Amino acid sequence: MDIAIIGGGFTGLTAAYELGKAGHRVTVFEKEKFLGGLAHGFKRPEWDLPRAKSRGWNLEYAYHHLFANDWAILGLMKELGLQSKLMLMRPITANFYQNNIIQLDSPIHLFRFPALSLIDKLRTAALLAFCKINPFWQPLEEITAKDLFQAVGGKNAWRTIWEPLMVGKFGDYADTIAASWLWARIKKRTSSLYYIKGGFQTLVAALEQSIISNGGKIYTGVSVNEIKKQHLKFEIGNLTFDKVLLTVPTPIAYKLFPKLQALPRRQAGLNSKLSSIPHLHAQTLILETKEPILKDVYWLNITDRTFPFLAAVAHTNMIDKKHYGNHHLTYFGNYLPQGHPYLSMTKEQLFKVFLPYIKRLNPLLNSKLQTLNSFLFVGPFAQPVHQLHYSKRAPKLQTLNSKLFLANLDSIYPWDRGTNYAVKLGIRAARTMIQ
Repeated sequence: MDIAIIGGGFTGLTAAYELGKAGHRVTVFEKEKFLGGLAHGFKRPEWDLPRAKSRGWNLEYAYHHLFANDWAILGLMKELGLQSKLMLMRPITANFYQNNIIQLDSPIHLFRFPALSLIDKLRTAALLAFCKINPFWQPLEEITAKDLFQAVGGKNAWRTIWEPLMVGKFGDYADTIAASWLWARIKKRTSSLYYIKGGFQTLVAALEQSIISNGGKIYTGVSVNEIKKQHLKFEIGNLTFDKVLLTVPTPIAYKLFPKLQALPRRQAGLNSKLSSIPHLHAQTLILETKEPILKDVYWLNITDRTFPFLAAVAHTNMIDKKHYGNHHLTYFGNYLPQGHPYLSMTKEQLFKVFLPYIKRLNPLLNSKLQTLNSFLFVGPFAQPVHQLHYSKRAPKLQTLNSKLFLANLDSIYPWDRGTNYAVKLGIRAARTMIQ
């Protein structure tokens, strides 16, 4: 079969790789000039250190790591001969609470956490154990995270630990998020994390090479604005295909195929499903500095909602700075609704807004924060909002018929977005298309 794949992120690349292995002719279209989506890596020339004979590593547009139980992507790397590229580490996760950075990534640190009483700590521990042990997420779609976590963990723990992060991520949607989503976040978490030597671009490049070796074609910098249906074929430009896989975000996919907006009566419910899920844009501001912004901590959750960002992620507190010209790299991340003023700001404007709060994370920076470079990236519609009964609203893999498929991170419920599930979805999409 001739198969078109729209979108060159991990879902599209994995599906193309699997379909090529099975002998199908695959063409990937990616509107950007690069592959990998927010996992795409870039690097600066000065990150190479000729005297030390060290070549700089690629850095992702958005912070990336793998959990120790991310079996889909770990298995793919093994299949591609990249297992030796995996690095297993145990970085520090902490919360910024009342102007203090407090480590909070183990049972010991939970019981040392000063903001909770002993009863609150015991209830929180019971809540975390429930999320780790309980395998049944479907009933949790019937209740909000707020109601469940208050009922089990207590109101004080909810207000102190969970609510600020939920509001920071989901804004006005925070009280409507299904408990299944927060359950999945906790269940999936591992204290040990993997990173890929050279950055995630190592895996992107290996997939690209394998797709081409299997006879596939990849077009970057090509925006697909319309897919035409002609009898039993699909037309994209002057090319025809037997089947099409859309891996772009649902709001974008919805605009690509006019017939999705004029469905036959028997499929009328799909229209509302495709358009009813709210989405947030992922935004990252990356600072390259002479001095570290955070000391020791890799991931810092900001529980003070006066702050203009949700998390500070010190990449070079997990990966040695020697791979980046001995400079320090720190992400500042947000999830923002359409029309948020930060989305229209330049990196200079956003940095000016963030700077007073960055200095609060480390008072020693007041006199010596030297920013060498800054980078700003946005992933449109990157975060679907998992509200009550989400699985009944999420788009299914097969949309109109057996020839047109939709596979994106809207459909990985109850799990949250991430490269592991993008890979898993790409494998499932490929197998479904050729059944």
